[in-house]
Parts: sequence; C-alpha cells; structure tokens
Amino acid sequence: MSQTPPPQRPSYGLRKRKQPEPRVAETAVTRLVAAAAQCKHVVIFSGSGLSATSGMSTFSTKGGLYEKAQSRFGVSNGKQLFTYSFYEKHKADAQAFFADIYVEAKRAKPGAGHQAIAALAAAGKLQRHYTLNIDGLATAAGMSVWHHQVSPEGCTVEMHGSIRQLLCPVCGLVIPMNDFLSQQLRRRTKIPCTACSCPALRSRIMMYGDAEGEKITPDDVWERMEDDVQAADLILWVGISFEQSASTMYFRRVRQFLAQADRLASTQQAIINLSDESLWNLLSACSNTRSLEVLEVLGTCDEVLKLVAAAVCKPAGATPDLLEPPSKPLEPPDQPLAAKKPGQEEASGVLPGANVLTIATTD
Repeated sequence: MSQTPPPQRPSYGLRKRKQPEPRVAETAVTRLVAAAAQCKHVVIFSGSGLSATSGMSTFSTKGGLYEKAQSRFGVSNGKQLFTYSFYEKHKADAQAFFADIYVEAKRAKPGAGHQAIAALAAAGKLQRHYTLNIDGLATAAGMSVWHHQVSPEGCTVEMHGSIRQLLCPVCGLVIPMNDFLSQQLRRRTKIPCTACSCPALRSRIMMYGDAEGEKITPDDVWERMEDDVQAADLILWVGISFEQSASTMYFRRVRQFLAQADRLASTQQAIINLSDESLWNLLSACSNTRSLEVLEVLGTCDEVLKLVAAAVCKPAGATPDLLEPPSKPLEPPDQPLAAKKPGQEEASGVLPGANVLTIATTD
C-alpha cells in the first residue's frame, strides 16, 4: 500500500516560487536565544499579538475590532471606521467607538511579553521599542514614551499613537483620557480644547489617511528609527501579522537603513508569531530577490520574549543552558502547525516550535 504524501503548505495566493529548504539541525528558538545572549542593542517592533494575552482585542481576528465596527456601524468592512474619511463624516460615532477601546485598554494588564521588553530596557539592552499598538500597555509596564522634543530618550515609540490620550488637532495639546472624558465621548458629547478655540478634541491614534498624522507621529521618527536600526545587533518583529501595509512598509524601511550602513547581512532579524502566516504575508508583499536571513520563531510573544530577556540580561558567565525552560518543549512538532486562515492574527497558546528560513525580501 502506498504511503500518504505529507500535507503541503497552502499557497494563500502567493505567486509561485522556489521555496528555500528549512535547516532543521537547530531550532530557531535556539538560534534566537544564542544571538540574544551576544547582543547589546535590541530593537523591537511590536503588533497586536503582543497584547493578545493582556485582554486586548486584535484587529482582524474573529470578534476583533474590525468585526465589531462592521456590526455596530453597518459598514462593509470594519477597517473603514479607522479611516480619516469615515472619521470626518461621523466624528461623534467614531469617537464613541474609540472611547470603548479606551475602556478595554484600561482594563487590560501588561503581559509577560511587555514585562520582558521592560526588563530589556531596565538592563540598558533595549535600543528602542517601536509599537504599532495603541493600547498604552508599554507605558503601563513602566516604559517611557519617546517624543522628539519632550522625551527624546524615551524607550517606546508609539507609531500609531495612544488610545489613552486626547489630542487637539489645531494646537496639538495632548491630555490624558480618563473615565469622565470617556463617558462624555460615549454619549456623543464634544470635548473642547482648553488651550485654543478648537471645539472638539480627538483620540490620539493614527487613522488610515490621517490628515493630522504629523501631530500624532512626527516625521522626526524616521531619523530616530534610522539611528536605532543601524546601531542594533538584533531586530525582533513581535506579534505582527504583516497583513497591513504599514507593517510591511516599516520592514522595508528597516531593510533600507541596514543596507545604507552595510549591515544587512550582519544584523540578525527574527519574526515571532504563533502562526507561520506572518512570514508568508511578508513574503507576499516582497518583490526583489536579494536574500535576507530571517528567523521565523513560532510561539507566543510571552514565551519567546521571556527567553530573549533572560538571555540578554543573564548574569556574567551564565550560559543559555541556565535559562529557565519554557512551559512546553521548543522542538518542532511531529505534525505541521495548523495553517492560519486569511485575516487571522496571533492568538494565545503554547510555544510549539520553530523553523529557520532564508527568504528574499524587498529593499
């Protein structure tokens, strides 16, 4: 009787190409921990997968923010609610929805992944943390926020703003959100600026096509990112699905900065996500063929970042063998991981294992 052929990885619409052979002699987790133990400057980019175990809704998963917006406002795609064009036409409704996100963020608690990043910062090993999240959990974990004028040494750059703050689109005044203001917004009540004549403050979060984006994330951030990336010896992409154009654009920028410093081959990069679709989503957005080695680490952000922090912050003379082991084995499972459905982001779960791939990416 003939043997059943092994299951094949679904293509998910990716153009056909020769796939690289995975190196299975050592897991990506082992390689990542070894690299982390030697590094001095870590740059981290984080997405919604980092906050999944903290109680925050992700965007495109079932029951996530896009689905909630679609159901609540009857739009064809919940992503529309996060566009500036929708906001301009329905400011009161959009602000009420954003106020609900604030309530969720206030209830959430920093997870082990946030604490691990904070530990890297406290040890002086974190060059910078660039987060795409708007939940403010990095600051809740004790990390300072970067601002090109107020706090240029802050360790976390909130690339898309923070739901915990309100912004005046005219004068740029920023005030903290609180329960009272949140209740006002949920009642469709405008909150005027106290520093100028602007009739209504807005949530300090970046929307698609945001006409006031410079007041949320100033262009100075690119100079900061260039300096940080060129100083890094380890770059981690944590809990990012690479389904949104912004995240793939950041990846290209990082690659460009590394190439300019002639550090493209010497700077280790790793993608940390529970699903292998993160890497393939990134590949689908790539066109050039110059190879770049990227570690694909399949596991939860909490588990992997704890290992990275332990390796980077280990006492002098310690070895990776002395690190606290994760709750589950790190070796690759006997069966392939269940493929993530299109649109699905990272969910919570145990650390199943990892492979190493050499991929081709864009500049």
